Amino acid sequence: MDARLLRRLGHFLAVAEEGHFGRAATRLGMSQPPLTAQIQALEAELGVLLLERTRRGTRPTREGEALIPLARRLVEDAGKLQSLARELRSGRHAPVAIACVTSALFDHLPPLVRALRDARPEAAVTVREMDTADAMEALRRGEVDLALLRLDGDRPPLRVLALGEDELVAAFPQGHPLLDLPEPLPISALADTPLLTLPRAISPAYFDALVAACREAGFEPRGLSEVGSSMAQLSFVASGLGVALVSSGMARIHPPGLAFRRLRGPIRAVAVALAWNEDRETESARSALLLAREAFRLS
Repeated sequence: MDARLLRRLGHFLAVAEEGHFGRAATRLGMSQPPLTAQIQALEAELGVLLLERTRRGTRPTREGEALIPLARRLVEDAGKLQSLARELRSGRHAPVAIACVTSALFDHLPPLVRALRDARPEAAVTVREMDTADAMEALRRGEVDLALLRLDGDRPPLRVLALGEDELVAAFPQGHPLLDLPEPLPISALADTPLLTLPRAISPAYFDALVAACREAGFEPRGLSEVGSSMAQLSFVASGLGVALVSSGMARIHPPGLAFRRLRGPIRAVAVALAWNEDRETESARSALLLAREAFRLS
């Protein structure tokens, strides 16, 4: 709706409620002649007489009375729209979109979502499970505001804050012979075991950590088979198709049919990190980032 029409409707309502042009002008912070001109312009635009003068002041005509309820709703809704727009600009009500790798779904996502919802109960929070590579692209395109992923440092314009330490553990199908060895297992025990891994394109930090750990133990990973997701990796292990080195966060999910063993070292994995795109920092993203820092006690 035209802003001038809304403004004139507000002027009309003020006169109708005050019953006097002079009092309405004072309430609106304007002089009476411009107010009279605004009412006349509104009547000309609508094609009906809205107000009539009496000995006691001014009152709405029958047509004016009929228009008052709708005019009031329009003006109130316009005020609510402007108020919501201000809230959205401040980030208080703006929706927040989060990308999250599977291994962060249980340890890191819940406290982040709780912090956002407690601070901004009116704002919608959406979560998209995706691998690190897709999460990075979603951040670059502005499709999400924050991401929980595995990244070992900034990738401008992406900024990251590591959320503590993490390590790789070995996932075995139940009944695997290596489960009889005492913990922690030397990673060299896996030298002749087919390993299931995520492609480097999906999670380069994880893939590089796995290969580096094997080489440091004196062997090249044998029979590497790539799977499309962390959950598929665990499913394939449970099916007896191989063994996998997974983050300790994935081990805490502990699906049936699997057994996990700590590795000697321990072997560090790239920790889950909080990431954002500094080139796409909207008020909503900045507000969410501040709450995330508080939730994870980050400086």
